[in-house]
Amino acid sequence: MSDERVFLIPSRIEMEQADAEGFALQVTADTALPVTLLEVCQGVAMNVRYECYSLMFGLPTGTTLPQAVYRLLGPGGKQWTLLMTPILSGPGSLFTLEAVIHRELQAP
Repeated sequence: MSDERVFLIPSRIEMEQADAEGFALQVTADTALPVTLLEVCQGVAMNVRYECYSLMFGLPTGTTLPQAVYRLLGPGGKQWTLLMTPILSGPGSLFTLEAVIHRELQAP
């Protein structure tokens, strides 16, 4: 990808409101794999200045990926570099990757 902009990590609320089908993982310099945002889960932040949440992404059927740092392409042309880890999913479920976000809240 020629566009090397990386945006600040969005808030949990922004991710909850995002189009679940509007995401892709850049897996090679020229290949982006469509992924589905399955769930946004509230986490426990270390103090009131931070928020913590996790993102669960389903991969296309038959696709598996290892733990790695991936470029996540999102709605509106935004993109973020995130560590993503495979997590267990139920029988017949999509292969799932999770990213855990711990970000400082922005001043009002």
